[in-house]
Amino acid sequence: MTEGLTGPEALGLGETPAESAAAESRAAEVGARVADARRQAGLTGTELGAAVGLRKDQISKIESGKRRLDVAELPGIAAALGVSVRHLVGQPERPGLAMAARLAVGVGPEATRAARRRARQLLELDDLLGQVANMPPARPSSAGAAVLELARANFSIRPGVKAAAQGQGLQLAEVTRRKLDLGSDALGDLAALFEQHFAVDVALSPLGTDADGLCVHSGQAALILASSDFPDGHLRFTLAHELAHHLLGDPREVIEEVEHDMFADNVAEWRANAFAGHLLMPERGIRSVLEWLGERSGAISERSIVALMEHFGVSMAALVYQLNVIGVVDYETGRRLRDQNRVRSLVARHRDVAPNEAATVVRRVRRAPERLTRHALAAVRSQRLGLSVVAALLECDDDGQLWESVMGDTVAPPDTGDDVIL
Repeated sequence: MTEGLTGPEALGLGETPAESAAAESRAAEVGARVADARRQAGLTGTELGAAVGLRKDQISKIESGKRRLDVAELPGIAAALGVSVRHLVGQPERPGLAMAARLAVGVGPEATRAARRRARQLLELDDLLGQVANMPPARPSSAGAAVLELARANFSIRPGVKAAAQGQGLQLAEVTRRKLDLGSDALGDLAALFEQHFAVDVALSPLGTDADGLCVHSGQAALILASSDFPDGHLRFTLAHELAHHLLGDPREVIEEVEHDMFADNVAEWRANAFAGHLLMPERGIRSVLEWLGERSGAISERSIVALMEHFGVSMAALVYQLNVIGVVDYETGRRLRDQNRVRSLVARHRDVAPNEAATVVRRVRRAPERLTRHALAAVRSQRLGLSVVAALLECDDDGQLWESVMGDTVAPPDTGDDVIL
């Protein structure tokens, strides 16, 4: 043993001068990234230290490169700063994981905690499938790409008044229907439609009724998550509303919709609501249905109201909002129609035009993004991934049923319980 040396150095395993210099350089680079991320997060050295169990002077030494970050400390520092470990060590970023990290550390409303947790899980599964199953990123269709380009080019500047904001929402809805060749009739499966054309992954989960859902997007890609504890009509409006935020390039990476947020008195929500209303219920389509029902101009019956809800798959609140915008009903009539007890009784009295309960059914469905589901199933069947990945994706606890679904000839969605009528 060499006299005066202990540990690895005594065995000749210590760092060479070149290795030591390289390690110091890496420590300085990591420290600089920690300092930059801390400033971006709006944290002081003391606050960051408190979050990870270090003193302020230790954080200062890390940021100056005088103290190397231990491998075991990296995840905690990254989580506290809302960045990924890969970002801190200078490796190429994986966007899904980076966004998942920001969701983990982000401070949002208590009501959206379950939605954030589910969104983070889906983003992490997205990254895993990209690494293991070679899943490509979501890509818009040519028509969807054209809509995105027009939306960003024509509506990048927000108007200052409500009428102009609503006008932009109307124009974008009309462009969307025209470019996607959707005509003016009711739309079917919104989740599949949005995924097909707009590079948007769409997920539905029973997340309670404290929050409608959220949109997480960065660049062209996006994840829209909505709570299926709401009636179908409410759920469809939420999906269209969140798509508007993405198409219009909302600068917020995480857009959370707590109760009443979608109808907040600001430009972003005015535009999104107008887009959702006109996309789901275009004026020409509404007037065509009213003509078929024999309604005369300037009047509308309760039976026709229920028939419109059924036809377009929307809630009473969304329908009344749109009918008011296009001048079919006045504010006072709309206020009376929106009463929840009145909605139930109206649907019950006019079942002849509402065989599906006029979008008032709460189905509590669980839907994972199709792109993730397809590649996860293929990876499990080829034994590249375990069944637990599909279980997490589909939110299914029944191993027997899941095995039969995945390894059988067909894949059936898990049973999600009885429908509820509101």
